[in-house]
Amino acid sequence: MENLIQLNNGEYAISAVYNDQVIADYRDNPLIEALPPIRSIEEAFVQLGYLPEYDENEIQLSAHYRYHSLTRLTRFYQPLEKTLELEIRFSRLLRDGYVYRNPRNKTHAETLIELHRRLENKEPLGLPPDIRKTASSLSIIGFSGMGKSSAIERVLSLYPKVIIHKYPLNIMQVPWLKLNCPNDGSPKTLCLDFITKMDGILGTNYFKQGLKRESLSYLIIHIGQLARAHCLGVFVIDEIQHMLTAKSEVSNSMMNFLVTLVNEIGIPIVIIGTTKAKQLLQVNFRQARRAGGHGELIWEQMKKDDNWEVLLSSMWKYQWTKEKVELTKEWQDVLYEESQGIVDIAVKLFLLAQSYAIETGIEKISTSMISHISKKYLSMTRKMLQALKEGNLDDIAQYDDITPFDIDDFLLQREKSVNMRDLITKQKEKMAAKREEKEISVLQKVILTLINLDIDAKYAETEAKKVIKENPKISSQEAVQLALTNINQRVQYENEKMKNKKNKRSTNIIFKIVDNGRKERNSAHDSLINKGLIIAPFSDKKLF
Repeated sequence: MENLIQLNNGEYAISAVYNDQVIADYRDNPLIEALPPIRSIEEAFVQLGYLPEYDENEIQLSAHYRYHSLTRLTRFYQPLEKTLELEIRFSRLLRDGYVYRNPRNKTHAETLIELHRRLENKEPLGLPPDIRKTASSLSIIGFSGMGKSSAIERVLSLYPKVIIHKYPLNIMQVPWLKLNCPNDGSPKTLCLDFITKMDGILGTNYFKQGLKRESLSYLIIHIGQLARAHCLGVFVIDEIQHMLTAKSEVSNSMMNFLVTLVNEIGIPIVIIGTTKAKQLLQVNFRQARRAGGHGELIWEQMKKDDNWEVLLSSMWKYQWTKEKVELTKEWQDVLYEESQGIVDIAVKLFLLAQSYAIETGIEKISTSMISHISKKYLSMTRKMLQALKEGNLDDIAQYDDITPFDIDDFLLQREKSVNMRDLITKQKEKMAAKREEKEISVLQKVILTLINLDIDAKYAETEAKKVIKENPKISSQEAVQLALTNINQRVQYENEKMKNKKNKRSTNIIFKIVDNGRKERNSAHDSLINKGLIIAPFSDKKLF
């Protein structure tokens, strides 16, 4: 594509295309004009969702293929009202942050020169207030497993990682950068992670030997210079609750660092964490500018309303058991009871129930199976879910960081129960499953295509396996053509065989006598006696 430019790291960035802006504040600012257009609610809903590929004929596949297909459910994403609210807030936060950072204004160059001078002289940070007027922040707070991280990932996916502005601007714009808060809660570690991530995105080499020995103030100026030079739109920091495990002086140092990012460097930030970090943010982050009212977004579990029904309806078609079940009110009630409206848990229960049904050969999920699965495999979350059900905030806080187990690990451990012992094949299929653009393996595609052509499922699977085994590098389209050729040749062979058998009968004198006798309603025995080929019992006649 003409608008793609390859970077030094082999990744691709888009070349800036400038769109006219409706809002006056956003006009004549290339950093905003190069962003995707502001989305309506309807557009955001469609673009934020992700419905994996699914074919009804997949239920005819062997158990081990269907078992692998289950992981596709982990990529299912249905945007909720909170997701749409987050998209709107992020869109404003990003654009507002660019209003006073226009590279066409001389203050942009002046700021870069000033940051470079302070970096060279190792002077403390301190920038004129006019370049940071619109810097703001947004906090996203909620319990583990509520979908905070998934939601921000989906929102970020709507914006490019890098935009290339050609001459005369010559800027590599980074609309967003996301990091996890270090486990030790250290701001210096976060600074080093920031520089490393920038290098990874841009293909640059800003991380130099000896950088780890520099002071925190030096590193802050350094990332400030990088953020301004590459027009960083929003800095997203997830898992901010990690600060709670650090010593108080380290924790305070991190919060001061975040405030500095907003107030001194002028970079909007999004902070994501569990409810344990809420008080820490309220006390220590109050100095950060909140221009535009972006404020705080509380991420709670879903209510059992129309949104819950919409979510389950979108998810319900993804059934790989031989016998499907309809979505009823009982199913909605049971899944809500066992998940308490936490989408991550609801999806995993639906997946695990199918896994259990396929593994045991039951091949049909039931509401009682959901309860059994919840007790057996999600025991670590049950106390938290009970606290949510009772609405006891003190009890909820105790289980704040309990996260549902890793579904991929579970499936790998149970895989041997569905005859998937080949480690090489398993690794290849696992890697293939993680590529969104290639949801179904070549073998599965060939089998499904043959089935759609009214070829018997078992016959289609046998022929597809044979073709791919003999031609491991063959494409799915070529494999289908070859399989059809083989099938046609086999049919022709069988027809020819039947024809020869029929011709052989017609030329055999005995068969001919018998067939002619049947036309006269004589038995084969009588016809042969009449022609003198056999003699009747106790007869004095002799043959020939």
